[in-house]
Amino acid sequence: MRTPLVLSLLSTALITVGAVNAQAADGNFYDPSNVGAGVYKPETIHAPNAVQVPATTAHEINRTIGCPGKQILDKGCAVEDADKDTVENWTDKCPNTPAGMKVNALGCEIDTDGDGVLDSADKCPTVFAQTPDGCPPVVVAPEPAAVPAPAPAPATPDAPIVVLGDVNFDFDKAALKPTADEKIDKAVEHVNKMAGETFELKGYTDSVGSEAYNLKLSQKRADVVRNAMIKKGAPADRITAKGYGEASPVASNSTKAGRAENRRVELWGAKVAPAQ
Repeated sequence: MRTPLVLSLLSTALITVGAVNAQAADGNFYDPSNVGAGVYKPETIHAPNAVQVPATTAHEINRTIGCPGKQILDKGCAVEDADKDTVENWTDKCPNTPAGMKVNALGCEIDTDGDGVLDSADKCPTVFAQTPDGCPPVVVAPEPAAVPAPAPAPATPDAPIVVLGDVNFDFDKAALKPTADEKIDKAVEHVNKMAGETFELKGYTDSVGSEAYNLKLSQKRADVVRNAMIKKGAPADRITAKGYGEASPVASNSTKAGRAENRRVELWGAKVAPAQ
């Protein structure tokens, strides 16, 4: 007698479960307990703290009581997560997240530092920098201005290094004065220090007398100085002597003092500056 009642109760339960499965298959199962559970704004979809709205849907019910078309005790639906980010396809707002990237509750890759560059492209993911690679721009110090090379010193023409002032000669004479020793010693010292350099002793006269006579007299004066230098140790093979007569006066020949200055012998070398 109890059999019809049991069958009736069982039929009622099956009808109820069928209705639940029908709603689950549609994917719209209303659960009032989920209202206000959380919200998110589309513009913050990549923010680390984006909130997924919890909802009771057919997917959750299917995993509890079985997929549509399966019996109540059958194994539930398999979890589908195409991009392997642990957020199931049905709730994944970014279903093609690059493999290995961190995602938020929405399944979207995050922008940790909020600079607009997703972590997969951000080379400085913890530094706010709105640049293509997410890193602060590198400030390159300007190259120091090149220091111009110093201009080469102008070539120094042959110049006298020793003007034998104390070797100024008396009028119409080619004899050395006693005061000439100091200057000759200085000339010898310099010649010996400049190894390999050659020198010339140039003899001069004032303008009194004929040009031919003065040329010979100037040669005698240059020779007497050369001989004195050789006796004091100067190398004979590196010193020549030549008379230039009344050429190249250093003072006016119209005065007695000027003519005395012009009766002189100079020591010249190619690699030396003029005497001070």
